[in-house]
Amino acid sequence: MRVLRRPRALTAALIAGALLAGGAPGALEVVGERSAETPVGGQSDGDARTDEPGLELIVAPETPIVDSGATEVKFTVLLRNPDELSAPEGSVELAIGDRLTGSSAIPRPEELAATADAPPLDDDADASSEKNDGGEQGADAAAESAAPLRTVLATAAIDAIAGGKEQTVTVTVPLSDIPAFTPTTHGVYPVYATYRASDSGAAASLSAFTPVVWSGPHQADAAVDLTSIVPLTLSTKVQSLPTRAQLGSETPRLEELVDFATRTQSVLAIDPRYVAAVRAYGTEAPQAARDLVARLESTALPNFMLQFGDADPAAQAAMGVTELLGPNGFEFVTRFGAWEPDPEPETPGDAPEASGGAAGAHRAASTATTPGTTADDADDAGAEGDTTDPADADDAGADSTDPDPEERGAVPTDEALTAWPGGLAGAWPGPGQADSRTLTLLREAALDFTVLRSDNVTLTGGPRAALGDAGTALVTDAELDAAVQLALAGETEAERALGAAGAAARLALAADADVAGLVLGVDRGGAATNERPERVISELTTQRWIKPVAHTAQAAGNARLQPGTAADERVELLAEAVGNEPTVLEARATLVNPEYLDSYQRMRLLTLFATRYSGPDADFADTATQFAKRDAELHDGVRLVGTKRAQLVGGSTKIPIQLRNSLPFDAVVTLEVSPTSAALRLPERTFHDILLPEDSSERVLVPATSRVSSGDSALLLSVTSADGEYTASTGRLEVTISSAVETVAIALLGTAAALLFGFGIWRSIRRRRTLSAGE
Repeated sequence: MRVLRRPRALTAALIAGALLAGGAPGALEVVGERSAETPVGGQSDGDARTDEPGLELIVAPETPIVDSGATEVKFTVLLRNPDELSAPEGSVELAIGDRLTGSSAIPRPEELAATADAPPLDDDADASSEKNDGGEQGADAAAESAAPLRTVLATAAIDAIAGGKEQTVTVTVPLSDIPAFTPTTHGVYPVYATYRASDSGAAASLSAFTPVVWSGPHQADAAVDLTSIVPLTLSTKVQSLPTRAQLGSETPRLEELVDFATRTQSVLAIDPRYVAAVRAYGTEAPQAARDLVARLESTALPNFMLQFGDADPAAQAAMGVTELLGPNGFEFVTRFGAWEPDPEPETPGDAPEASGGAAGAHRAASTATTPGTTADDADDAGAEGDTTDPADADDAGADSTDPDPEERGAVPTDEALTAWPGGLAGAWPGPGQADSRTLTLLREAALDFTVLRSDNVTLTGGPRAALGDAGTALVTDAELDAAVQLALAGETEAERALGAAGAAARLALAADADVAGLVLGVDRGGAATNERPERVISELTTQRWIKPVAHTAQAAGNARLQPGTAADERVELLAEAVGNEPTVLEARATLVNPEYLDSYQRMRLLTLFATRYSGPDADFADTATQFAKRDAELHDGVRLVGTKRAQLVGGSTKIPIQLRNSLPFDAVVTLEVSPTSAALRLPERTFHDILLPEDSSERVLVPATSRVSSGDSALLLSVTSADGEYTASTGRLEVTISSAVETVAIALLGTAAALLFGFGIWRSIRRRRTLSAGE
C-alpha cells in the first residue's frame, strides 16, 4: 500500500512559508515527505496503487517544555484519514534527534525524507558511523544535507482507521529512556514520528515532526527580548456592530487580553467596532463594556485602531481602491442609545462632584458627547441595561427596546463615536500580503506605523524598523506568529499542542542564538475564537528566558518590502460584494429610516474584509457565499408571501394578502391590487402607508365583489415604496369564484330551518293531545 499525506490548506500554507528563502520560516506544522527517488519496499512509484487513502500524521508533546523534575514525557499522536477508503493497521515509531542549533525549529525536508524512508538508529548503533550519514544542524554544508542521528524512544500500535475518521494515541516515554535529556544538555530537540502499515512491503511510511524544549535554552543565562501585539477583535458571531448582549459576552475575554498586555508591555490593536458600539449605546451599554472603553482611553500602553471589522488594507489595495473603506454612519445602533446630558456650568463655590477620575476626564476630552459617569450613574445605567437581547440575533435588530426619546440626550456625532486621539496612526495588513499599493494606500490615509510579518520584508537589524517613505514598521516573526496561531486555533488538542511546542521552541532557540529581539503578532482570528487566549499566550511567552519589552525598547533596524499579494479569488469575491452594495441598498426605499440600512450594510461589508479570512485555510469562498445569501435576503426583505390561490365564495368577501418584512428595520409600503378580468370588482385598489415592523408579517384584507356566479380570475399584486418609485415585490394571486355555492347553501339552510320549525310544532301538538287523553 502507498500512503500519501494530503495536508489541509493551513498546513500547506505554513510549510510553504517555513521554506521561504531569505526570510523567516512561516510556521511550524505537521510535515510529511515521501521520497520519489527511494520507494519503500523496493517498489517504484509506477508500481504503487493510486486508489489508497491519504493520511495526516500529527505528533506533539502534551507540554511544550519538559522540566528537569519530570519523570516522563507524554506525546500525542494523531492519525487522520480524510478519504473514503480505510487505512490499515500499523505502528508509529517515535525517535529523537540531535539538539537543534540555529534559531529556527522548522525541520529540513531531507530530515523528514530520511525519517520516512530509512529506519531510525538503535541505541546500540555506532555513533561515529552514523555521524558520517548525518549530524547536527550547523553551517557545515555536508552536515546540512545529511540525515541527523536519531534514537528510537517508543513504538505504539495503530488500529485500522475508517474513512473520515481519526485515531489518537498517547505514548508515554520515561525520562530515563531519553539519553539526550541530561542535566547539561538543555535545549530544543526534534522528535520524529513515523507511521508504517503492517504490510511493510506494500506501504510507504509517513512522517511528522515536533520540537521539545528540555528545561529551556542550552545556555542557562540566554534571553530574548519579546514584544507582543495583542489584538482586541470580536468573534465571528458579530457580523456588523455588536449588540448589547454581544458586548456583554465579548468584554470578559477582551479584559483578560488587556490585563496580559499590561503585564507584558504589549501593543494593543483595537477593533474600533467595540469602542464605537459602546459609545453608540451610551448608558444603555453594559457597565463592564463602558468601563473597559474608559480603561482603553486612559491606558499608557501603545495602541492603535485597526480598520473597522479588522478590514484588510492589503485586500483593499489589491482591488484598486484609492481610499480606505470606512463606516457609513451608525444610526442603526444609536437608535437604541441614551447619553447623559452635558453638565451644566458650575457656579463659583460649587463643590465638584465625582466624575469618574482620570478615566472619566480622558473620556470627556476625547469624546465630548460621552462624558464619564459617577458611581451612582454607573449603578443606574447597569440597572437599566438590556439583559434580554440574544447574543446570536441579527446585529441590526437584536436590540429591540428603544429608550424614552425624552431621556436619550444628544446623539453623538460620527466623529465622536470614532475619535481616538491617543493612539498610534497604525495599520496591520493581512499577514504576508502587503505590497507597494498597500503602503501607498496607508500613506494616503496618514497611517505611518505599519505591522508587517517577517516574510513580507527583508529585515536588517532589529524588528523596530524604518520603512523608507512609508514611515516605520514593527516586524513580527513569521515562524512564531504561525505557531501561536496554531496553538490558539488548531482544530484538535494535538494540533494546539503542536503549535505550543513550536512557539516554545522558536523562543528558546532565539534566546540561544542571541537574536536581536522578536515581535509576536497574536493571530487576530485565534484571539477572537479561543475562549481563553490570554492563558495560551501567557504560558508561551512568560518563561524565564523571555524578557517582555515595550516596542520602543526593541532594537532598531531597516526593512525593505518584499511584496506579497492577497489571493486572487478572495479579491474577486470582495469586489463582487462591493459591487453588489448599491443593489442591496435599493431596499432602503421601503424603510421608515433608510439610513439604517446604509450604515448596517457597510459595516457588514467591512467585516467581510477581515484579515481572519486572508489565509488559505479560511475557506473564504464559503464565507462569501453566505454573505451573498444575506445580501439577497436584505434586498428582498419586503415581499409578498403565500400568494398562490384564493377562493371567493359568495358575492362579496375580503381577500387576505400576506406581506412579510424580514429586514431588521421597520418598513412602510404601499400595496396595489388590480383584477385581471371584469369578473371581480375591487372597491379599493391601493392601500397606503402599511407599516411592517422589523422581522414581522402583516395581513391586508382586500374587499372584492364577484360579478359572475362561478369562474376564475386573478389579482395582480405590487408592493412599492411609499412614494411609488421603487417596487419591492410583485405577485399574482389566482382567485376561484363560486358564488352559486352561497345560493345553494342559503337554500339548504332555509329548508333545514323550516323543517326543524315544523317538526317542533308537530311535537308540541302531539304532546298536548297525549296529555288531554290521559286526563
